Amino acid sequence: MGPLAVRLWTVLLLLATAASGQQTPAQSGCVSQAGAILAAPPIHCQPLKACDGEAILKPFLALHEQCRINASERANLRDNFLFRLNHWQGDHPYLLETVAKAYEPLKGVLESEQDAQRSLRLVPELQRKQLIYSIEAGRLEDAHILHMTLKGQWKPDQIVSAIRDGYHVNPTIMEHLLEFVRAIPVRKERAAYYKAIGPVIRNFKLTLTYVTLLFAGDATGVFDTQKDRDDYISQPLTVFVHMLRWQLANLKFEFHLSLAERFPRHYTLYIETIFFFAPPQWQKAEKRRLFEIAGLFKAKGHRFAAIEQLLKWAHQYAPVRGGKAHLEQILPTLALETEKLRRTVEQTGKSAAELARLKKLEEGFVSKKDRWNTNTYRSYLHMIKTKGKFGQDRKEMERKG
Repeated sequence: MGPLAVRLWTVLLLLATAASGQQTPAQSGCVSQAGAILAAPPIHCQPLKACDGEAILKPFLALHEQCRINASERANLRDNFLFRLNHWQGDHPYLLETVAKAYEPLKGVLESEQDAQRSLRLVPELQRKQLIYSIEAGRLEDAHILHMTLKGQWKPDQIVSAIRDGYHVNPTIMEHLLEFVRAIPVRKERAAYYKAIGPVIRNFKLTLTYVTLLFAGDATGVFDTQKDRDDYISQPLTVFVHMLRWQLANLKFEFHLSLAERFPRHYTLYIETIFFFAPPQWQKAEKRRLFEIAGLFKAKGHRFAAIEQLLKWAHQYAPVRGGKAHLEQILPTLALETEKLRRTVEQTGKSAAELARLKKLEEGFVSKKDRWNTNTYRSYLHMIKTKGKFGQDRKEMERKG
């Protein structure tokens, strides 16, 4: 064999020895378990020259060793992972507590900003509630200031609904509401309020209270059409006035006197309507006692109106037969109330208008249509001074009360 053949056999023998003593990367459990992708070792062979087996074997062995070391490290990492995971999990509460402590000083600042933004949204709502409470409590100056300055003003029906939904509506609250509406300058707006208030009076059964008198007196001059007056005023006012007439006929004066004193303007508006007597009511009433109400009113205007109305009905219902005797029985009491009114007029300035009205009233005691009625105011006054209200035989008893 020549030298070249010997050399080739020697290289093949070395490669066979390396293959029998070491695993290839494809066969290595280390490489396959580690999942490594290894670059092929450089081939130190030149064309037409013998390969250096030692140069090929060394990189291969170095790569194999590195694979084994990496696999061992990864096995340790897997084995220690659960321990480290538990350790990290134990650190979380500590870290969370640390973060919470660091956040605590900033929490107040954040909440104050949120409260400020929330307050901006709540201001209109709180102002509306304050408006309702002010109306209900009768703090009308505060209520009107809020009403004029409130952003996004409530409409009349919204304000009335807010009061109605409080479920504690009573005459005092409705009185305050009507006072509030009375001061609103815009007529159309007041009319809207009254249209919303009317059903509340009915629903809360306030028709027989003084609220009806106030409502009718305020709303009548505001409504532009008779239909509105009929729809919102006529029914409750009719019921209320019938009650007052019944009280008059039955000599129950307390409510009348209270209305006249507390709400003189409203009572004046309807005093002629109130002092209306149908024939059955007039016949039932004890006239001499009924006429006394004229002297119980504090306002001169109410006393004038009461005497004028009572004198009118006395003449209208005087019977054709025995009319003179009937009037001589009841009108002396009315003449006495007129004399008391004259003294009041003279003591309070002697107003020319009041003296003229008084003169006309005295002349009204003589009925021009009934020629048989020749008695005058002075003759009736003389009768009661000499015979008393209930006759000569009862004058002493009357004097003692």
